[in-house]
Amino acid sequence: MILLNKNLKSLGWIILVGIALYIAQFLFHPLYIHKVVQQFKTPLIVRNGSTFGPKGEFTISLDQNGTFIIDGQSGYAWQKSDSYRDSAIIRSTNPLPKTYKISVIVGDIDYGLDKIDGLQNDPNFPEGPLNENGCYLLTIVDELPNLPHLNLWWHHHRKVTIDVDNNIWGQGMPNPFFMIYFDKKNTLVAYDGDQNTWQDDWNAVLHYYPNTFYKVEIEKTWREYILRIFTEKGQLIKEGHVHLNDVWHQNSQEYFVLGDPHENYYQGSMKIKEITMQY
Repeated sequence: MILLNKNLKSLGWIILVGIALYIAQFLFHPLYIHKVVQQFKTPLIVRNGSTFGPKGEFTISLDQNGTFIIDGQSGYAWQKSDSYRDSAIIRSTNPLPKTYKISVIVGDIDYGLDKIDGLQNDPNFPEGPLNENGCYLLTIVDELPNLPHLNLWWHHHRKVTIDVDNNIWGQGMPNPFFMIYFDKKNTLVAYDGDQNTWQDDWNAVLHYYPNTFYKVEIEKTWREYILRIFTEKGQLIKEGHVHLNDVWHQNSQEYFVLGDPHENYYQGSMKIKEITMQY
């Protein structure tokens, strides 16, 4: 009888611990009840301010002839930037919820240094057009990203980002994906894909193949951001976690952005097959 009572007590503790762990999962990791999946199977007339999605969840912002081609047949939104002076982004129409998971299937990235070869110095923007070329795969900002914006605006408003930045200095090269957050002082912290740690340096998380698609994802739970990169089919390649309290402008509203954000940098193209938003 004594042995039976001990076994029942042990079983009771196991059940209580299990319940506690189950509750903790939802306290710290949200249960998403809404899911929006946007594929590009119907044509869209693209203009600055065009909205799309089941309830207009996504907005296109264009400046200086930057564009997206959405023909409904190719199965993707083709973002094209023929000049470093143009920009074209897709962003969330409204501020993001407190917790969310946003995933994008993106690839066929053509933002190499060869695309800016032959550019002349620009006296208005001496710091950039000849030195870097890239795009945002998925970025969270702390303010509505109305265009136009120069790179300086983005540098003050980015919070976490997964992006491409090919550069003449060799940082992360060749073909670098960067997985980055900005700390309380707005200092860049990058995930070093070789060491699998966050470091105060411009380290690549991985090197992309130009003709390949990837799934990139940013999730915000009640306590942290989680940045992930997968193969197109969903096999996890890299994942980084950062506590909310360590990130720039933590209590602000948030929007997501992808595409060519800069009106004074970057020219090339990228393709987006799918955007998924869960909240």
